[in-house]
Amino acid sequence: MSAPTAVVHTPRDVAALSATLAEANQARSPLCPRGGGTKSGWWSTAESTSILSTTSLAPLIDHSAGDLTATVGAGMPLAAVNTVLARSGQWLPLDPAAADRATIGGIIAANDSGPRRHKHGAPRDLIIGVEMVRADGTVARAGGKVVKNVAGYDLARMLCGSCGSLAVVASATFKLAPLAPVSRTVVATARNARACADLALAIAASPTAPSAVEIESPPHRLMVRFESTARSADIQADSAAAVCRAQGAQVSVVGDDEERSLWTGYERSVWGDNGGMLVKTSVLPTEVGDLLEQAGAALAAGRAALGIVYLRADAPSGAKAWLDGLRARVRHRGGSAVVVKASPALKGVIDMWGELSGSRPLMQAVKARFDPNNILNPGGGPGGL
Repeated sequence: MSAPTAVVHTPRDVAALSATLAEANQARSPLCPRGGGTKSGWWSTAESTSILSTTSLAPLIDHSAGDLTATVGAGMPLAAVNTVLARSGQWLPLDPAAADRATIGGIIAANDSGPRRHKHGAPRDLIIGVEMVRADGTVARAGGKVVKNVAGYDLARMLCGSCGSLAVVASATFKLAPLAPVSRTVVATARNARACADLALAIAASPTAPSAVEIESPPHRLMVRFESTARSADIQADSAAAVCRAQGAQVSVVGDDEERSLWTGYERSVWGDNGGMLVKTSVLPTEVGDLLEQAGAALAAGRAALGIVYLRADAPSGAKAWLDGLRARVRHRGGSAVVVKASPALKGVIDMWGELSGSRPLMQAVKARFDPNNILNPGGGPGGL
C-alpha cells in the first residue's frame, strides 16, 4: 500500500495563514512549513505531516532605501526581491544556493547563506524585525523596521535556523547593502587542501576586505572575491594574489562572464544532485586544515576563513561509520557536524544533527513555550525537536 499523499495548504494572506494554524493546532494535526522546497531535504519530516506552503502569500516589498532596510514577504524568492531592490542600487546580501527559488521564509528557517557570508553574515545577522504566526494562530511581531528601533529583535533572530519548528514567518525586515559596481575573484590553486586552508588564514589576516573566501577541494583551490569600485577591487585582488603567490599557489584573477561561470559551477559542485551525504561542519578557522587532512571526504567546500566547511561522502555503504568518525574529530575540536543532505535510506540509520553543545534542554523549553502541542515540523527542528 502506498503512503498517503500529504495535504498542501496554500494560504494567500496572513489571516488565512493564522486560520490554518489555529485549526491545525486545535486538531493536533502536524504541519511542515515550506517555501520553495529547496531545503526540504535538510531535516526529517513525518510522512503523515501536511505541508503549509508560503508561496501563495501575497508578495510584499516595503523598501526604505534611505534607511537601507526592507520588509519582504516570506513567500517571495530571494532573487525576485533583489531584482526589485537593485532598481535603487541595493540588495539583501544573501546568496544561498537556488536563490531563484529559495524563499525568504525558507532562508530564515534554515539560517541559510552562501559564500558572501564572509563579509555580510547570515540571515541571523541581517534580520531586524519579523511578523510571524504562532502555532495557535496568534499573529505576533518583533523588532522593527529601522536599525535603531529593534526592541525584541532577538526573537526574530531566534527564528533563524529554527527549521519552521517555532512559528511561521509571514514577513521579515532586513538590513540591506549597496550594490557594488565591480567584482573580481582571485583563484589560487594549491598543492592540497591544507595549503588552501593556510591561504584562507593568510587572506583573513591581510589588509583586504573580501566578500567571499571559499575553499574547494578537489581541485584544491581558494576563491577570494572582491566587490567594490573598479579601482578598489583591482587593488585588493592584486594584493590577495601576491599573498597567495608568496605561499606557492598558482593564481589567476577573473571577472565578468568568466567570474559568473566560476561561481555558478562552484554552487553546482556543492549543491547539485551528486548523491552521497553532505555534512556542514563548524570548527575554528585554525582547525580547518587539520580537519580537511583527516576527513577523507570526496569534496570539501565552504567558508574556510570562518571555519564553516561542507564535506561530502559518496559511498553510502560506509557513510555512517565515516560520519561517526568525523563527528568524533569535530567534537574534539569543540565544533559540530550537521547532515544537510542524505538519501531517505541513510536518514533512517543516522542522526542528522549529532550533539549540539548541550543546548538541547534549552531548545526543548523554547519549543514547549512556542508550540506546546508540537504541530510545527515535529521531529524536524534543531536537534530533532
